[in-house]
Amino acid sequence: MRYNIVMGYQVLYRTYRPAKFSEVVGQKYIVKTLLNAIKKNRIAHAYLFAGPRGTGKTSVAKLFAKAINCENFEEESCDTCKNCLAYLQGSHPDIIELDAASNNGIDDIREIIEQVPYAPLLGKYKVYIIDEVHMLSTPAFNALLKTLEEPPAHVIFIFATTDPQKVIPTVLSRCQRYNFSKISSFEIKKKTMEILEKEGISYEEKAVEELARMAEGGMRDALSLLEQCLAYNPDELTLEDVEHIFGLTSVKEEVSLFTDIHNNQVSEVISRLRNMYTQGMDTKRLAVDLLEIVKDALIYSDQGKDSLLNRLTAAEAQEILNLTTTEDLLKDARDLEETISKEKQNQNFLVYLELCLIKMAGRNGVIAEKNQPKKETAKEPVKETETKNTADMETEPEPEAENLVEEPVEEVEPVIEYNTDFLLSILLDANRDLKINDQIIYNKLDLYRYESDKRKFYQLLIGTELFASNKDAIIVCGNKAQADSINTRSTNEELYRFLNEEFGIDKMVYGIDEARKKQLIKLYKDTPEDRRNKPIYIEKYASKATATNKTQEDRLRDLFGDRVKVEE
Repeated sequence: MRYNIVMGYQVLYRTYRPAKFSEVVGQKYIVKTLLNAIKKNRIAHAYLFAGPRGTGKTSVAKLFAKAINCENFEEESCDTCKNCLAYLQGSHPDIIELDAASNNGIDDIREIIEQVPYAPLLGKYKVYIIDEVHMLSTPAFNALLKTLEEPPAHVIFIFATTDPQKVIPTVLSRCQRYNFSKISSFEIKKKTMEILEKEGISYEEKAVEELARMAEGGMRDALSLLEQCLAYNPDELTLEDVEHIFGLTSVKEEVSLFTDIHNNQVSEVISRLRNMYTQGMDTKRLAVDLLEIVKDALIYSDQGKDSLLNRLTAAEAQEILNLTTTEDLLKDARDLEETISKEKQNQNFLVYLELCLIKMAGRNGVIAEKNQPKKETAKEPVKETETKNTADMETEPEPEAENLVEEPVEEVEPVIEYNTDFLLSILLDANRDLKINDQIIYNKLDLYRYESDKRKFYQLLIGTELFASNKDAIIVCGNKAQADSINTRSTNEELYRFLNEEFGIDKMVYGIDEARKKQLIKLYKDTPEDRRNKPIYIEKYASKATATNKTQEDRLRDLFGDRVKVEE
C-alpha cells in the first residue's frame, strides 16, 4: 500500500511522479536539452513548458529547479546535499510554486515581484514555478513583464501551460519555449505495467492497452484511470473490468456492429446503438473505435500484415474486408471523421452518430431501394391453358389466419408534454441566486463521466444549460431529443433521485428545447411585474414513487392535476 506519513494514502500518479530525469516518460528531447544546459551552465532566466495535460510539465519543472540548486549535480541530482534534502521534504525556501488558476490577479504577482530582489536563502537560484500561467489576467502579465525584461541573476521563472496561445506575446518572446508532446501509447503501457508489477498486481495486457488508449497521451490520466480500476478490483486488472467501469464496448461488439452496418441492417444497428447509450456508453469513444477499426481494415487490405494492427486481429480485419470494399471503407472513414469533429459543437452527439451509421449502411443505395414502391409489370394476355391452370390453383386452401404469428411491438415510453403555463410559473418564481447555487450540477458533471452506474446522467445533461431555477424546480435547455429524454417519466424520477443523493438538491428537473425557451422568455417579458416571483408548489417524487400501483394516467394526474398551483 502507498502511504505518506503526513497525508496517509497516496494516489498512484503522486506516488510514481518522476523523482529523477531518467524516470520522465516520453520527453527525451526536452530532458536532454535541460541536462545539457545545467552541465554547460547556460541557464536561461525564463522557461515556458507548453503541452497537453499529464505530459510531465510540472514534474520536469520541479526536477529542473532541484537540479540547478543541487551542490553535487552530475547526471542527476545527488539527493544528499542540503538543497536536495530540503526539496525532498517539500520545504525548500527558494523553490516557490504558484497555481495561476486560483491566484491570477495583479496582487498575487506583486507579492512575487516584491520578493524577487532578495537573494536566495539556501540555494544558488530562487525559482518561481507558475502553473497554468495562461490564466493570469492581462494586468498581472503586464506587471510581470518588467521583471522578465531585467531579471536579477539569481531568479528563474518556469511557466507551465496547456494553452500557450493565451500567453501574451511580450511574455512569450522572453522565454525559452519547450513543447511537451503527447506520450505514445506504447510508453504509457510500458510504464503502467512497471507500476503494476511494483504494486504486485496481476493484469491482462489487453486491459493495460485499453487504459493507455483511453489516456490519449497523458501519463497522469492513465494512472488516474488505473487507480479507479484498482478501487473496483484491488487484486487484478482485467479487460472486462475496464470495459464495465468506463462504459466501453468490446472489440467483438464493435466488429459485430460494423458487420450489421455493412449488411444494411439499419434497425438492428440503431437499436443496438441506443441500448449501448442507455447503459452509459461513451458515444464519442465508440465513434473513435469504429474509425480505428476502419483504419486497421485498410492497413490489413494492403499486404495482409497483422503486425501493424492496433485494435483488430487478422481474422477480424479479414471478416470486415469480406463485407465491403476499400473504397467504401475510405468513405466510412471520412463520414466518421466528420461526425467526430462535430462532438464539441453539438449538444447531442448520439443523433449525429446515428445519422452517420445510417449513411454508412445505405452506402450502396439498399435503403432507398427498400423504400421505393414496387413497379407493376405489364400483364400479358392469358391463354386458355393458363386460365385452366389458374382455376385449378384457386382450389388450393389458403393459410389459416390463426397460424400467422404477429411480432410483438416494442412499447415506447411516452414523453410528458409540460403545459406552457406550468413552465412559465416556474420561471416567474425563479431567481439568479438559486440558479447559481444549482450550477454545482454542471461544475461536477465530469466526475460521473467514467462511473458506470451514473454515466447516463452525465450523458443526459452534458451539453444542456441550466435555464432557470426556483426552490422546487429546475428547467434545463437542450435540443429536442435531450428534452424528450429528460421528460420521460422513468428518467425524470431517476434524475430527481440522482440530484438528491449526489448534490442534496430536492428539485424536479424539466427539459425544454430552444424553441420553447424563446417562447417562455417572451411570455416572461409580457407578464406584469406584480405577477412575478409568486411561489409554486410541486410535489417531489418520494423514494417509493416507482413502487406504487398507480397507473401512468394516475401519476400524471397527481403531478399535473390539483398539485401544481400558483398563488394569486
